[in-house]
Amino acid sequence: MNVRTPDGRTLTVDGEPQPFIGRWAYAVWLYGPDGGYRVNVSPAGSEESISKQSGDWSRYVVREASRNGGRILSLEDPENSGTNMLWIGPYHEVGIFVPGTGVPLETFMDRLSLFDVRDAPDGLTMLPRPGSGHQFGNLLAVNTINQLCSVQVTPASQVTSFMPGTEGRRVRGGQMWRIDETDQRGRVRSRSALVVNDTTATTITAARPEDPRFVVAVESISCGLG
Repeated sequence: MNVRTPDGRTLTVDGEPQPFIGRWAYAVWLYGPDGGYRVNVSPAGSEESISKQSGDWSRYVVREASRNGGRILSLEDPENSGTNMLWIGPYHEVGIFVPGTGVPLETFMDRLSLFDVRDAPDGLTMLPRPGSGHQFGNLLAVNTINQLCSVQVTPASQVTSFMPGTEGRRVRGGQMWRIDETDQRGRVRSRSALVVNDTTATTITAARPEDPRFVVAVESISCGLG
């Protein structure tokens, strides 16, 4: 599987024992003249679908407009004094959380105009336009294998200062360290594995710690970023 990440790189993933449940979602940190902020890139319709399933949709004040072949959606949350602003394209959506309500749609449109946004089946890219003063910071890619595990991928350079002090076990995707969280009785509450190679650091978290298929997934999944 090859997909495009929002910063224009290619994420290669193979060896997964079962198909992923859908397209990849991303959290991207951007920095510009007015500071840093996070942008979420998800499959189109994700925020609306999740909000309706969780029951949050009914409390939103919803405004909508059209721009560059996509929908602009503002989801104001008066109870929590915040607004999710979305650009929804054919395949993916771009979301930014803004504190407060009554935020003009033009504010979000002006922000998007700083980027060359291109939506395609294999991924959405949003590269800063020349002169925008923006640059990419951290990147996190997320997907799930149904009822087995979640998979989170970051560039290897982002975990340099957090690497374990011991040498990991060699698996197909790189060096692996197992991470268990236990309760007061010593029972495993959650189980995950960190797999690091030259380009990626991948965290694989089990849906059920005792599932024997989790070991197969950890030993077979390989991720690369270039």
